[in-house]
Amino acid sequence: MDSTKKDKIFNYAFLFIVILFISILIKIAHLMISEKDKRVTYNDPIVAQTIIRGTIYDRNSNILAIEVPYYSCSLRVDKIQDLEKIAYMCSPYLNMSVEEIKSVASNYTYQALIKERINDSKVNSFISFINDNNLQNVVKIEKKYGRDYPYRFHAAQSIGFVGYDNNGLEGLENSLNETLYPGPGLNEIITYGNDVYLTLDMNIQYLCDLEVQRVNAEFEPESIVAIVMDAKNGEILALSSYPWYDPNNFKNSSIEDRKNNTISMLYEPGSVFKIFSFAALLDINSANFDEPFYCDGSYDFEINGQTFTINCAHEHGKVTKDTMLKYSCNGAISKWALETDSNEFYNKLLDFGFDSKIDIPMNGIARSRIQNPTLWSLRSKPTIAFGQELLTTAINISTAATAIANKGILLEPKIIKQIEDNPNDEVNTKRIIKESTAQTVLESMVRATEEDGTAVKTRVNGVTVAAKTGTAQLLNEKSKSYADGKSLASTIAIVDATDPKYIIYFAAKAPTINSIWGSNVASPAIKNIIEGLTSQNKL
Repeated sequence: MDSTKKDKIFNYAFLFIVILFISILIKIAHLMISEKDKRVTYNDPIVAQTIIRGTIYDRNSNILAIEVPYYSCSLRVDKIQDLEKIAYMCSPYLNMSVEEIKSVASNYTYQALIKERINDSKVNSFISFINDNNLQNVVKIEKKYGRDYPYRFHAAQSIGFVGYDNNGLEGLENSLNETLYPGPGLNEIITYGNDVYLTLDMNIQYLCDLEVQRVNAEFEPESIVAIVMDAKNGEILALSSYPWYDPNNFKNSSIEDRKNNTISMLYEPGSVFKIFSFAALLDINSANFDEPFYCDGSYDFEINGQTFTINCAHEHGKVTKDTMLKYSCNGAISKWALETDSNEFYNKLLDFGFDSKIDIPMNGIARSRIQNPTLWSLRSKPTIAFGQELLTTAINISTAATAIANKGILLEPKIIKQIEDNPNDEVNTKRIIKESTAQTVLESMVRATEEDGTAVKTRVNGVTVAAKTGTAQLLNEKSKSYADGKSLASTIAIVDATDPKYIIYFAAKAPTINSIWGSNVASPAIKNIIEGLTSQNKL
């Protein structure tokens, strides 16, 4: 092959390679441009910059907790040359002295938060003052969102409060935090939390709190609890726990102030418990209820050669199945308990919930406790029958009473009425005693409000009240003795007994003046609550 022909072949090959190379470059360039276009047209998702916490309402749409805007004031101390002058200029708008402002600012080297919340009436004039005096670089006004609790101490422990980051710290604000304050949503400017409607009725709550204040002033107890529950569906209408606090100023409260004693305080309930032990004994029906018990003020019994004595507050004389609750006779209930199998008695009390924890969405709920019969002493069974040697809570007692009010059917309590547009209509029920048993106990509680009954001070004209009082000795944990312990004065009521609508429980721990008896401390409080319900046309 001559050289000319070789050169042509070489040139054609070289040209092919060049064209191929150029084609590859064009393809790569096209891909790069395409990818670049994709990067340019890709949009990052919008993430909400603001979360508005859901509002908490009572059952009647009264606002219990709401998100409100507020303004805070900070100083850029790193840019301030004359702190005295700036403090003097800001003082009237912050309701702080010059020295207070300087003291707070001295703790910072960059930006100092001087006032978390400026008085609403002064915000606009303060902003104008800052602008007029060209102080924008050193005095910073920032709009934030926080929580306001219009009802202040009413139901405070149940509602709770939020911290400065707007997350719930206590009460329902904490237990429902994810519902009220969800994470920031995508593709929205503002994320709104869910509104929550509680079963509480602030008109009824107010009735309870008035009585709590009165009892506190008259008897000076350590603490007070009060509960009103709907007897037909288990909805909690009022929860009062004293001492109380203002969640708008929670930093000024103590741990004791913030405790919700209606759900967290464990104690021996005393004679109020007789309505449940009596119901258990009736339902088992192995005791001799036909034979009257004669009470001379004490009851002696012997087991395994040992003699034990049960004391009553008074000599009651002839006591029958129908009058035991009326006179609150420890001897009679003890005798009937001793005639009943221990395991059957124990299991029936468990059915009432007295070894369990109430299931409502609140933190700090204590579990009621009754020891297993294998751990009982020789006198434990009769002692439990009149409300000692067990620990329970106010919410457990009120819940257990639903079985007495509902013909033997126990209801689960509820405190959430509705979340957004989703009503909580479910009512969980369980039959635990016979209808006849519940009716007998209810009728016996009505007799306790008769003239010579222990609960006579709960009587209200025109209303059939069923009630049971209690004055429980509380164990002194240091001495392990009841003799030098304190007492719990309580009463439980079911109204109207002809068609039960409400369960009301009121208890004062360790009253120190005037009286220690449930009949004098708690019964009049319940009477006043019933009269209040009547005046509100709720009875």
